[in-house]
Amino acid sequence: MTSSNVRFCGYPSAFIYEVTGSERKEDRIKHLFWGDTIVLPGERQGDYVRAKSRDAEGWMKESDLLEDPLLDIIFLDVGQGDSCLIVTPADEKVLVDAGKEDHLLRYLRWRYKNYETPEMRAMGGKITAVIISHPDNDHYLGLKSLIEDPKFGPLINIDAVYHNGIFTRKGSGLSSLGALQKEGKVTYISDPVVTHADLEKFFTTAPGWDKLEYPKLIHDLRLKNAGTKFLMLNQTFTKIPNLTPVPGMSVTVLGPILEKIDGGQGLRTFGGDVGKTKNGHSIILLLRYKNIRILLGGDLNIPSEKFLLEHYATLNPFEAEVLKAYHHGSGDFAEEFIESIKPYVSVISSGDNESYSHPRADTMGFLGKASRGRRPLLFSTELARSAPEIIKNPIILKQEFKTLTQKLGRTDLSAAERSETEKKLNALEDTALNRSVAVYGAINLRTDGEKLLMCQKKEAPNKEREEWDIYKIAPDASKKQLVLVP
Repeated sequence: MTSSNVRFCGYPSAFIYEVTGSERKEDRIKHLFWGDTIVLPGERQGDYVRAKSRDAEGWMKESDLLEDPLLDIIFLDVGQGDSCLIVTPADEKVLVDAGKEDHLLRYLRWRYKNYETPEMRAMGGKITAVIISHPDNDHYLGLKSLIEDPKFGPLINIDAVYHNGIFTRKGSGLSSLGALQKEGKVTYISDPVVTHADLEKFFTTAPGWDKLEYPKLIHDLRLKNAGTKFLMLNQTFTKIPNLTPVPGMSVTVLGPILEKIDGGQGLRTFGGDVGKTKNGHSIILLLRYKNIRILLGGDLNIPSEKFLLEHYATLNPFEAEVLKAYHHGSGDFAEEFIESIKPYVSVISSGDNESYSHPRADTMGFLGKASRGRRPLLFSTELARSAPEIIKNPIILKQEFKTLTQKLGRTDLSAAERSETEKKLNALEDTALNRSVAVYGAINLRTDGEKLLMCQKKEAPNKEREEWDIYKIAPDASKKQLVLVP
């Protein structure tokens, strides 16, 4: 249950109206979708209550409000990379990857209004878990922008950081991933960083770590909050250790697979290749909320997927209703692995200005072919990205943002000049930089464990003033499966 003045938007969407008693489209001032948070100041007129949601305040029909929160997952548009924010029904925040640049920072600043009030800080300052699927910088480097932001960074407190046990170090080839040990035909990384104590040992014994981006970032995260716990996730975890239990919800770790080897435990290498080994041991999470399952798994590839299928030969733990497609829509996937998932919904995170042509045409085609349902859904953050005119030249916007920020740092500004510069900077953030990643390109998932809703921002409101493109997936008793509801 929630506090007495907080409610949530009903299924599948609803409007805030400018006046009570009206359902005219001309009086609609905000389109909300299922699960959006709504604050009630306390005023009431008949069947309508005063309602506030983000930047809008007006009136809502009381019948459009819910008391209980949903499971909320936002697949962020971080360009060529991955990041998603999970908000559990217990209002705990879990970050799975962080992209490469500052998109995650800007999203959190938009969502939590820069934590400008004590109430907002209480709502969002604590991140229960950060999960770094594997050490490629398009999955972790966005954390650097987050913790180094002078205004926002100090407000963030991270309880735990979970990783895949692979820490880069000085060296070449596979030796840059750790000590190697060969058993039969398989070469293993024999010293994965599993426990918090292993991490402390790494920082005291691994040569040259302070010159490498990933271990240095982890070290900075250690320094930021002394109480943050660091731990490798692997197939032995049936839950995320510090996550508050929610009835009907579980998070199971399906990979990486930590194997017993002579003298200890290790991670096998894939094809003698550094990239395939790091990617292949991405953390794989199966998040289940009642009857809905979501599968997340970083940058898996053909050799790792074949190994996972062999490891779980007598089971199929990968089947899920929603798949975060691996490796940004790369063509490096095992067909039988995707067939074992059989998703209704697939989400691809990819970006512009890259040389891989992600998402690949054959990947999108096969995801559709291997999915369940007559009309499976395939989302792409890159294809969903749309924006008003002001966002169409991000290079100019970033330069203007930099210029205004530098101007504020000058000591010779008059009070009037400083005030005017701050206004321009705030306006730029609100209308462009924040909004471009906060809304446009993000793929939103909401579920109560029975029904599933997926939505993305429309390029422009339609004549009914609907701002969101909404897809409803619900159980069909006659077909004993989920179906897309018109």
